[in-house]
Formats: sequence, C-alpha cells, structure tokens
Amino acid sequence: MKGGVIQTNVARCRDCYSCVRACSVKAVRVQDAQAQVVQELCIVCGTCVRACPQGAKQVRNDRSIVEQALAEGRPVVASVAPSAPAFFDLTSFVAMEEALQALGFAAAGETAFGAEMVGRAHGRLLAEGGGVRPVIAAACPVVVNLVEMYYPDLIVHLAPIVSPMIAHGRWLRRHYGPTACIVFIGPCLGKKGEVRAEGLQGAVDAALTFSELAKWLKERGIAIARPAEPPEPEPVRPAARLFPVEGGLVGTARLSTDMLAEHVITASGLEACRDVLEGIRSGALEAGLAELMACEGGCINGPVMAGLHPVSLYRQRLLAYAGRQQPQPLPTGAARRGGSGTAPGSRTALPSGDEDWPDLSRSFHDRSQPVPEFSEEEIRAALAMVEKYSPQDELNCGACGYPSCRAKAIAALRGMAELTMCIPYMRSRAESLTNVVMDAVPNAVLVVDEQLHVHEASASAQRMFGRHRGEMLGRHLREFVPVLTLFLQAQGSGEMAWSEKVRLREGLIVDMAVVPVPGKGLLVSVLRDITEHEAARAALAHLRAETLDRTQAVIKKQMRVAHEIAGLLGETTAETKVLLTELRRLLEKDEDGEAAR
Repeated sequence: MKGGVIQTNVARCRDCYSCVRACSVKAVRVQDAQAQVVQELCIVCGTCVRACPQGAKQVRNDRSIVEQALAEGRPVVASVAPSAPAFFDLTSFVAMEEALQALGFAAAGETAFGAEMVGRAHGRLLAEGGGVRPVIAAACPVVVNLVEMYYPDLIVHLAPIVSPMIAHGRWLRRHYGPTACIVFIGPCLGKKGEVRAEGLQGAVDAALTFSELAKWLKERGIAIARPAEPPEPEPVRPAARLFPVEGGLVGTARLSTDMLAEHVITASGLEACRDVLEGIRSGALEAGLAELMACEGGCINGPVMAGLHPVSLYRQRLLAYAGRQQPQPLPTGAARRGGSGTAPGSRTALPSGDEDWPDLSRSFHDRSQPVPEFSEEEIRAALAMVEKYSPQDELNCGACGYPSCRAKAIAALRGMAELTMCIPYMRSRAESLTNVVMDAVPNAVLVVDEQLHVHEASASAQRMFGRHRGEMLGRHLREFVPVLTLFLQAQGSGEMAWSEKVRLREGLIVDMAVVPVPGKGLLVSVLRDITEHEAARAALAHLRAETLDRTQAVIKKQMRVAHEIAGLLGETTAETKVLLTELRRLLEKDEDGEAAR
C-alpha cells in the first residue's frame, strides 16, 4: 500500500464521517463524499480504523516483505511486543517461538528486552539531569508523531531515546547481521510508520500486527500451544514485561510507580496526552518525567486489540505472564547464520552494564504543517452557504465530525471538509425540496401515519378540501375521506391499493392510489380530481342515450313511411296492372275483328 500506513478503500466508504469524528487531529479529508487520510497530518493512532463501520480504512501489511525474505533464505528474526501474552493468552514465550519457527522464522525474542534498555536509559537521563523538564518519554510512536506534527515547540522535551522496538531491533541487527530481516510484531499501527521514520530506518525491516500474525498462523494451520504446566512463579516480576501498561516505563526506569508522585506524570489516551502537552506548553506542569501513551490503558488496548476483550482481562493476562519465570529469549546461532561478531549464549540475562547495548539515541524533526488563516468575513461567508447567518443558527451538533460549525467552516476553507457535510443543513434542504415538490404537484397528496392521522398535505390537497395545512395536520383521515377501505387495504397488504372512482362528497369525485412507505409507518395517497371528467362522462352518456332515442324514432318513422309508400305503390301497381290488362284485351279484340273482315 503506497503513500502511508492507513488509506481508504473508496468502494467501501459510505459518507458517514465516523472517521472524521474519531480523528483527534482531524487528519481526514472529505472530498467528493470520500474520506481520505492526509498522510502529512496523520499521527497513525489507528482510531479511524477502529471507528470505520464499513471497514473502509485499510492498513499497510508488511507480510510480503517477510515472505520475500523467507523465500530468499535470509534469516528472519522476530521481536515480539510485551503485550503479546495479553492478545494470545500466553503462559510461556516458548510457545510463541515455536509457532514463529513453524512459519520459517529463525528466532524470536521479546521486545521487553529492548524495553529494559530504554527504561534504564530514561532513568539514567533523569539521574544525570539531562533533557528539558518535564522529559516526555518517546517510547510511543503516536505521541512522538503528535509532538512533531502538532506541538513542535515541545520537541525539546522529548527524551532523545529510541523506543523499545528500535532498541531491540538495533540489538538484533548487531547480532544477526545486515542480511537479516528483523520483524516487529505488536498491537500498534504506529510502529508501521516508525520502522520507516527518518533516522530510524534499518533497525527493523517490517512491522506486523498481532491480528496479521494470527491470520497468517491460521492460514498455515499453526496453533500456539499452551504448555501442560505453566512456568514457575517469578521471584521478582520483571518491570520490562509490564511496559505495555500505564507506568510501565516508569517502573522499568526504576522510578517510583506511585501515580501520585509529583515528579512523574502518566497519561494514556490521546485526549489525556494532549491535556498534558497543553499543560507543558503553558508551563503549568512541573515534573521530571511525562510517560504518555496514545492508547487508553496502554499498549494492551492498541488498535488491533481494542474491543476484542475487556482491557481489564488483557491486564490480568499480562500480570499473570509477567509473574512467571520466562527464559530470556536472546538470539542463538548468529555466527552460524551469518551475523557479525560472537553470538551471545542462549537464554543469557541482560548485561548489568551498557557495554552490550546498541546506540539508543535518536533525534526529532519539526513536521508541522502550516495552517492557513482566514478572515472573519471568509468564515462567515462559508457559514452562510449552509444557512448559518448568526451564532443562533450554529447548532454545533458535531455530526460532521468537527466540534463546532465554525471549525467545520474553517476546515472547508482549508479543503479538508465539504460544506454539505452539515447534516442539519442537508436535512433542511431535503425537506425544502420535498415541500417544493409537494407544492408543485397538481394532484392532491395526503401523507398519513399508522393511526391514519394526517402527517402532511400538499397545496393541492389543501385546495381540494378547503382547509389550510395547519387545520389538516393531526386530524383523522376520516374527516376528509369518508371511506377508508383503500388505506386499510394498503396498510394490511403492504402494497399499493388503487380505485378508479371514489366519491368524497357531493360534487367531488376522485380516483385514488394509496402507497405504503416501507419502514416508516406512513401511507402516501394521491388523489386526482375527476369531478369534471365524470360530469362530462355523464353528459356524454345522456347525449348518447338521447341520440339513440331520436335515431330510433327516426328509424321507426322512416320504416312507417316506407311501409306507406310501399302500400301506395302496391295499390298503384295493381290498378296499373288492371288497366294494362284491360287495354291489352281490347287491343287483342280489335286485332281479331279486323282479321275477320
């Protein structure tokens, strides 16, 4: 995945603004209704990944780097975060080693080894009076990102000491050589960014999350076995294995773990961290060390762990694991695998001095982005575009993800948000468009609820029934439509009911369709006034009947005339026949007389 640790799958992004609301630093830009993480502003806390209901936020997966190293035959060594026992419910680290070896890893060790070095380094820094007080521990990469990007004036307070992951990675690199692939496995997404951070590259090659490892193991059919008998209790619980909880670094540094101690400040959760940073910025906080952890409750509540189990259960598992004797997991056979120098013996303890420590120093950089400023006129103009003309119009509901309408307007001017992200405005706009349609439609429209009370009436309906909207809303439908058969039919069947002709009152006939609105408990009826049409049909029917009657009378009269004419013609014909017959007889008689003479 190019461009950063967290990106958005636009096919899944559904314009819900959950990630904007969740992001503490507002590093999510909404453009064309799609939410994209702005890498230059992102502190890689992973909150947006946890908050996205559609799973649209995708995290860079370094598994391909590890698989390529395995394919090339390079030694692959794991540094496993101290919170692993909480996620995998480990009782012995040996089970984790064996599972990783089944995947092809050459060796595995606990990052707690690096935590021990880092904790002691912080203790020495404070003892020698180094750093600007309060010294801010730099173990959490998200806190470091937060300071470098949003509190650059406090960079001088950051302890110039690497995180346990980098410390352990540098130590493993020293013993396994430059060809080894060092892989960190933990609960944090920020580590994926830290492995490629300026000045820290080369210590760790890839960072996998616990969930990514669990998926890989499942695909290979590898289970993390639980020993039949857990290890014996530890005489003294190693503080470094408690690094993932609040006060873990303080304890590892051999400082007082009293949460009320004046010289120590511990805070977890981004809001609490920002509160401490604001206190340091103002000069109000006086302390020797500030241990800040971005995840509330510590690393045991990291992005890939949150929500799976209660944090209290994770803490219980971690305390139980740390209270048992665990073999110190140091790399073995480094020389045999091509490492430089002499490989330390298996299961040796951490050296009492720092002669075997790698370089634990680091530097920080101002990575803050310039924030443009806008005039009051520009801000008011942006607010006016979403019909917020006065402070009373600014609901500050936070639905858009910003704490106030003004903050959203400024974000829109910066190009980080869209003005149409305002849900109350869009609802008002939708309702106004609905009203336009309701006012413009020529047919009467009535919307009724489940109890058949009028919920809405169009302008045409108001004219049809001779009532104002206020007089109609809340009234029972029976006051306007005496026959409720169609409404009851549609309500019962869930399908449209329709009738060609319904007489509402004398002089008002309509055809009517009733449509149920799924999931809303509403019925929408459309009534078309066909009174004039029915009157015209009646007049036409009357005219047709009258015409038929007149036609029948004419036909009868014509038949009578025809009969009369036929009768007259018959008499005339008979008389003619008699006359002609008589004439013929006379003529024949005359011819016979002449012949006799």
